[in-house]
Amino acid sequence: MKTPISFTSLLLLSTSFALSTTTAPQFQCTPSPTLPHQSIDIAILGGGASGTFSAIHLQNKHANQTLALIEAKPKLGGQVNTYHDPSTGLTAEYGVNQYTDVPGAAEFLDALGIPYTRSGTRGGDRGGGSGYIDIQNGRILDGPSEEEGNETAKAIRVYREILGRYPELEEGFLLPEPVPEDLVLPFTELARKYGIERAVLPLSTGMGDLDSVPTLYVMKHYGTHVYRNRFLYTARKNNQEIYDKAQQLLGESALLSSKPLAIQRNENNNSVQICLQTPTGTQLLHAKRLLVTIPPTLNSLKGTGLDLTPEETALFANFSRIGYYSTLVHIPGFLPFLSFQQNSTDKKNNITVLENTYPANSFNLPQLPAIWNIHRTSIPDLYHIEYGTATPLSEDIVKQNIFTDLARLRNTGLIITIDNGSGTDVQEDPVVVRFADHSPFYPYLSPEAIKDGFYKRLAKLQGERGTWWTGGAFHVPDSSLLWRFSEGVVAGLVKSIEEGG
Repeated sequence: MKTPISFTSLLLLSTSFALSTTTAPQFQCTPSPTLPHQSIDIAILGGGASGTFSAIHLQNKHANQTLALIEAKPKLGGQVNTYHDPSTGLTAEYGVNQYTDVPGAAEFLDALGIPYTRSGTRGGDRGGGSGYIDIQNGRILDGPSEEEGNETAKAIRVYREILGRYPELEEGFLLPEPVPEDLVLPFTELARKYGIERAVLPLSTGMGDLDSVPTLYVMKHYGTHVYRNRFLYTARKNNQEIYDKAQQLLGESALLSSKPLAIQRNENNNSVQICLQTPTGTQLLHAKRLLVTIPPTLNSLKGTGLDLTPEETALFANFSRIGYYSTLVHIPGFLPFLSFQQNSTDKKNNITVLENTYPANSFNLPQLPAIWNIHRTSIPDLYHIEYGTATPLSEDIVKQNIFTDLARLRNTGLIITIDNGSGTDVQEDPVVVRFADHSPFYPYLSPEAIKDGFYKRLAKLQGERGTWWTGGAFHVPDSSLLWRFSEGVVAGLVKSIEEGG
């Protein structure tokens, strides 16, 4: 019988292997003649929620620190996706929908001059009722009975009581020692332990395979901040305007459509060199500090040319990735969402979201990869589909899977032909209007890694070789909570410059 190897042993082995076989590649950069070298105080890698907030916060609170915000896409925003419909002038959010109303969130919007509303319920086009659909078998399911609804409410109450035992999760991965067994149990096992099976489906979106994902990550994502039921919404129903305004304020400090080719950090004086590919050529940046906000998976980081240390490589290699895809699909004749006629009177259908369930599963969870939810938007015949996988898939495969699911719904009569206005019924195929890949949505660890002190080692990376870290893997993929967390990281970064030059 083989002797099991602990996570700690694996880390030591991988570190030893890296030390014995890897040497840091020599930094090479050939700048374009027309792009002069640029020296700044802080280089920020990634223009999503964490990176953009950090740049604006530095500009507002530490104006003496020069910065460059480096973003590979042509605009800031990360997982914010706002669609502007040219026909109706309406918008549909298919990324971040709302902002948790925690201290600092409203102040950030105020600093940008973005009007917002406060609400205790989901805003915009997400109001209304929910229904249930079994996509695998192409049928609409009856909603829960009163008794079943009460059981679900009770299960959520028990979940919240368990969640309340760990208030430190609101601030990051400050885990008790030893790590409580409940936090590392796969969430479906925790549900069985406490008899809260009915809480699993409502807490499943975005969480991957809950037969393997530890409870810790469910509690982080569906944490106390969610149940306070206080959220902020942009008044103009346009989340992208937050990041467009930030881009405007940052001006030339925001380097869009730009990608690092190589990043070298000098451990002697904490300085950083970045060879950057920009739309106008290759540029060399010199920075005193580096703030990394992109997902710290090996695939993501190696794509930047970052000179990873053996410790960084050993740690980041342990992250598993969840696939999360957000699409807008034009689906004429989607019967469950259509208004209907009763007693010669038009009745408005109040269903705005269908949750995919699979009754053959003890938790009613769909078998991944699968559609999690289908939301009706305010734009006629346009639906927001959330799709999940246990591990990331290609865009082509996800789209094909969605089309296969929709074809099944058409075959069972849930997508119908419609009158084209001339008295002739027409069958229109679904069309993907927008597609966003939010993978890796929430990098997570095995129970063994969590118990063996992974997050303490991760926290020790802050400030090493002039590099600071923030983003969802260091806290939770919630914009407002990341803004608050990043403020603390930036404070430490600025202090290191002031004390060490």
